Amino acid sequence: MAPSSLIAFGLGAAAAGAAPVHVPVTKRPRTASALRTLSRQYGSPIGTSNLTDFQDSEYYGPVSIGTPPQEFQVIFDTGSSNLWVPSQECNSTKYPACKTHNKYDLSKSSTYVEDGRNLLLPYGSGICAGKLVKETISLGGVVLDNVAVGTINREPGEVWEVSPFDGILGLAYPQIAMPVDVDDPVLPPVDEMMKRKLLDENKFAFYLATCKLPSGTGGDETCDGSQVTFGGVDETKFSGDIHWVSMPKIQEALGYWYVSGSDMKVGDNTVACSKKGCGMVVDTGTSVIVAPASFDMSVFPDVSSDCSNVDSLPDISITLGGKEFSLGPEFYVLRGADDANENDECQLGVISQFVGVPGMWILGDPFLRKYYSIYDRDQDQVGFALANQPSATVVV
Repeated sequence: MAPSSLIAFGLGAAAAGAAPVHVPVTKRPRTASALRTLSRQYGSPIGTSNLTDFQDSEYYGPVSIGTPPQEFQVIFDTGSSNLWVPSQECNSTKYPACKTHNKYDLSKSSTYVEDGRNLLLPYGSGICAGKLVKETISLGGVVLDNVAVGTINREPGEVWEVSPFDGILGLAYPQIAMPVDVDDPVLPPVDEMMKRKLLDENKFAFYLATCKLPSGTGGDETCDGSQVTFGGVDETKFSGDIHWVSMPKIQEALGYWYVSGSDMKVGDNTVACSKKGCGMVVDTGTSVIVAPASFDMSVFPDVSSDCSNVDSLPDISITLGGKEFSLGPEFYVLRGADDANENDECQLGVISQFVGVPGMWILGDPFLRKYYSIYDRDQDQVGFALANQPSATVVV
């Protein structure tokens, strides 16, 4: 989730050369009403976290903060660089999101250390605000002390109220971690892992599973299998070769996982990127593909809200690093269960929106569900390979 519009523990236990850490991630399918209001979301191999899939659009997983551990669910977000969760100090009457989520209580942690700096994070729904603390966190079984954690006491906007996760764990580059401080930079958790030489390889990877279709076709509200892997890749999650895409020089200034697209097609027709190319942020925290605000969205196919024409829609393809990546409607069309009659409702998983940099695109979860993605900090490159979807997945 690129912000704009809307790990002293026994280091020997996780020394260089350890196996990758896999963190499970949860995914939960969207209801039709949520689809109708969808826009930009919020936002050593050491291990893998499993993820939960929220409505084929939001993938979140576990992290614990403090001693004894306080448990939270966070979006693992390659489009931002801060780790933050709601604070016990947040006024639940004024900010209802703080009522519906787990809140960090510094008074219950023996490892809390005051940082003193304020934290402001702008999102489409408003500015989240709070302060930084230094804490012990646990991620995929790896424990890190003295990590910068944002504790949010102002969390405006309905999008936070309805979200099933508590906060965000940013995985972009440290130069966009807030607040910007050249003398005492805020380091994301993955940078702390790198600094302490806990990773066998300074890379991490995402596998985003696709749920069965919603209620009208017997699908589930949540599905398992998604995960983020730190320190390497999980070769069981993809097929074929990894295609590596180097990032342009401008990426150093932007701080995102930023690649250049040289062509975009709908069916056989080129619709974008063929002349000057397109800058694209690879962002696990965005639920859709985002085009620039000025882009003519009429080039994309119309999707019938009752899903009746989905099986006849053309593929969308994007060329990255000289290789064409296709995306069928089973990935770029978002389905939700209609609240009234339990039929499925569909919409295009592409929107147009200004995201802080003119002309910038965002490759969000519709693309990243089809393609396993690997983020290499040593070589400053992003790898893509065809993701192995569960055999029980129902597609259009």
